[in-house]
Amino acid sequence: MRLFRSIRPQVIDTLSGSVSKIHVSFDGWTTKGGKRGFFGVVAHFADAAGIIRDLPIDLPELAGAHTGEAIAKAISTTLSAYGITSDRLGYFVLDNATNNDTAIAALAREYEFESAHRRLRCSCHTLNLIGQAIIFGTNKDAYGNTQEQYNTEEQYMREWRKDGPIGVLVDVINYIKTPQQYELFRGYQRLANNNLPAEGRLKVLEPVKPVVTRWNSYYAAFERATKLQAAYNLYAEHHINRVILEDAHAAQRNNKRPDAPNWMRSTGLRAADWAVIAEYQDCLEPLKYATKRLEGRSKDGKYGAIYEVIPVFEYVLSKLEARARPFEHVDFNAHAEAPEDHLNVNLRAAWSKANDYYNKLDDSPAYYAAVCLHPYYKNYCDVAWADKADWLTSANASFQQLWAAYKPQQARQRYTTAPSSNNIDEAIIAILSRNNDREAPLDEFERWKTQEPQWTQEQYNADGNPVQYWIQLLPKYPHLAQFAIDIMTIPASSSDCERLFSELGDLLEPKRRALGSELLAALQLVRS
Repeated sequence: MRLFRSIRPQVIDTLSGSVSKIHVSFDGWTTKGGKRGFFGVVAHFADAAGIIRDLPIDLPELAGAHTGEAIAKAISTTLSAYGITSDRLGYFVLDNATNNDTAIAALAREYEFESAHRRLRCSCHTLNLIGQAIIFGTNKDAYGNTQEQYNTEEQYMREWRKDGPIGVLVDVINYIKTPQQYELFRGYQRLANNNLPAEGRLKVLEPVKPVVTRWNSYYAAFERATKLQAAYNLYAEHHINRVILEDAHAAQRNNKRPDAPNWMRSTGLRAADWAVIAEYQDCLEPLKYATKRLEGRSKDGKYGAIYEVIPVFEYVLSKLEARARPFEHVDFNAHAEAPEDHLNVNLRAAWSKANDYYNKLDDSPAYYAAVCLHPYYKNYCDVAWADKADWLTSANASFQQLWAAYKPQQARQRYTTAPSSNNIDEAIIAILSRNNDREAPLDEFERWKTQEPQWTQEQYNADGNPVQYWIQLLPKYPHLAQFAIDIMTIPASSSDCERLFSELGDLLEPKRRALGSELLAALQLVRS
């Protein structure tokens, strides 16, 4: 605790030296058994050198219900303790929980900001929802059937999720949970390797277990399973043959069949089933790249930053549309050999989810502003939305509203009447100079956009740090540069909170679970 108390003033001093507003992400976490609940709070800002800092600053224990009001009170206490006042407070990047909406509304009243503008959504959390839609496809609107057919289609999809290739594979993977089953699976990997040439043999690997709340765990499970396909087939065949013998033995004795998972009384995973799994893996792959792009944050702010949210979401939407396009004119009921429509249904559900959250980006002008103010992406929306004039008009209006809080107010022009003169030339000059006076000078944003060169891809990939770029332009564009620095330092996700909780879980070994919450928070924050 003494070390924590000695470090805390240094953290406050570091925050006070920020050249940007201080953005905040927070999230709740409950210990195993649900006995204790913590709230991780992370500050995001740039230091004087233009280096992005993602700094855990608090880990309060939150007793009782995690209502929006309780969360807001805890966050307000943290902000006050670290000297983060309303003029220094930036944006909040949170998951989609409704209590976060209530919390930000309460903080908006206290700190006097517009809640819809400052409440941003964790992009990786949204990608997780899209990934789950691809795997589970729970959106009824995606069925494309009449109202009367909804119940039939829903029943079909429930059965497919349970007994289709993905359901069978997940059941097989999850059955490997005892030392005996792990060793049996390793043995079948070695046996499968014996059938391969020496150069094609694989290292013996553990199965990757999918977690229902994490789409990327399913992708990793599919990827590992596809790699170990031969071993999984041998493992499943072993259990299927065992149950066949046990069932036959029970029948001979007129006994009840022994309990066994459904997949042990199936044909296992055939080549066609593995093809379906590979197809789903292929559909999920763009989300893998998108998540990596938005969750990892480098010190130069190249990835995991808000300016990549719009381009990445448009990439995801385009990939989903491309995957769904071949199904547009397929009659899934044409004949017995017609393809099943599960992938079409799930892709529709995923696209709908992605599009819903893409449209929610309009709630805050910060997303569009981040793209416009980045030296590499500055013309992205103008080009990508060239055929969507109404989008550009609306987005530019919101941008100007945000920019107005930074740019200096221009003095109103005063026009004088032409002086009385007997000289014709003097009278003409007076009129022309009046016209020149009426031409408003370009503001800093217009000057920057039209006069400063756009970054090349080489510049962006090399050492392109947008925060340092704008720090260097502060003398030339003092107001716009500050606006850009404040926006460029917003993270795209709240992944730092999850990393904090992952480390906290490691810290909470059985012998340490009795530690007081204040000491536990101090230990974790010192480690971070």
